Amino acid sequence: AAARLKETKPDISNSWANDPTSNSGNNGEEQDNEDDLPRIVLLMRLGNMGAASLLIFGSVGSITKIFSLSKMVLGGYGIIFGTLVCCLEINLSFLRHPIASNFGFLYNPFLRLLFYILMGMVSWSFDTVLGMIASVALGALAVVNTWVLCRYPGYRKVLNELGEEEEKKMKREGMKQLWMNGDAFKSLPWWEV
Repeated sequence: AAARLKETKPDISNSWANDPTSNSGNNGEEQDNEDDLPRIVLLMRLGNMGAASLLIFGSVGSITKIFSLSKMVLGGYGIIFGTLVCCLEINLSFLRHPIASNFGFLYNPFLRLLFYILMGMVSWSFDTVLGMIASVALGALAVVNTWVLCRYPGYRKVLNELGEEEEKKMKREGMKQLWMNGDAFKSLPWWEV
């Protein structure tokens, strides 16, 4: 994805040297920042998946409080919200399109900030240590996500490119495993294939 990003972006590494009105180091800094974008995407995805996992685990613990209807409802919301963030960060094409069409606010930095704050408040309401840890993690990630999405406008494009590369790799591996273990399907009945 970084190689494709370099291909689509014109080379401006020496253009600042000939322009007397430009700042002396900004273009090189911007290009270095764009080169770091795949690493930033990976760290963001891991952080979001970790915080969503904490939210889901805290929500499951909250659902078990059967004598408190409000905690059970909030636990259900927590599971749904955490699953939504996990599906967003997995970034497979069959998940990406429904999420983009139904939950488009996750692609807007400020609406995503509000959603993460809402998830943090739901998590805080569980009154457990895991809920409080998840709430702090979601609050920190809300700020970091907003900063990254505003700072790097090409974040979504690189995320989609990386997701497509990962999906192609998984399909190749799946076909390879199917080809190697193709005899396993011969013994199954036709309704289980």
